[in-house]
Amino acid sequence: MGLYHSVNLAYGFEIPAKTDVNEIDRALQGQPYNPDSVGYIVVGDCDHLLLATRCTRVDENEFVRLSIDTLAPPAEQAAWDTALHQAAVSVGCPDHPAPAWLVIHNYR
Repeated sequence: MGLYHSVNLAYGFEIPAKTDVNEIDRALQGQPYNPDSVGYIVVGDCDHLLLATRCTRVDENEFVRLSIDTLAPPAEQAAWDTALHQAAVSVGCPDHPAPAWLVIHNYR
């Protein structure tokens, strides 16, 4: 069995790990394919499940410089908040945490 190791920066929140990923796939169908589309990230062996947008991979032995200017303007972030909330509601998770910038270290 191989191991997968990655570090990403994404905007989103955690939903219950027991949420059916096939249901998430159905709920997210039909979105335009772009960096601002809502998707999901399975962390570990489904230890955590995230709904997220604007996912940026951080390559091994690299870094990503973050400042308020490199994140997102308020209007863009508000659109992401709405899209993430709609996705969460459509998969039965209307009472989700507020979206935030997440650093995701995934090792499985």
